[in-house]
Amino acid sequence: MRFARPLKILLVEDDSLTAMAMARMLEMARCTVTTVTDGEAGLSALAEGSFDAVVTDLVMPRLGGEQMIRRLRLDWPDLPIVVLSASPPAEGRFGLQDGGRGPLVILKKPVLAGELLTAMEEVFPQA
Repeated sequence: MRFARPLKILLVEDDSLTAMAMARMLEMARCTVTTVTDGEAGLSALAEGSFDAVVTDLVMPRLGGEQMIRRLRLDWPDLPIVVLSASPPAEGRFGLQDGGRGPLVILKKPVLAGELLTAMEEVFPQA
């Protein structure tokens, strides 16, 4: 599956092997990927650039995905988010959608290419 237009994706993942695999999957679907390793770096990247979506882990050093999502929902409430986690919460369990109008999809690691691309289709049905 390829998107009709290139999408700019912010990938927030502290595990380098997982980050490489996720970036490759997204790049094969015609996405441009910027990768950072924690939530603080993710928020900084969002403040400095324009992204179509965020793909993030939940458990990371410095600032985890849950805290990052809560903060980005304040400044970028429409931004689509795909959450990757080895132990994913129920969507409402941590209030990840609170304050946001943008779609949020939670995937359990390890994520297969088809699962990631299906999630991207959910958050970008028109792209």
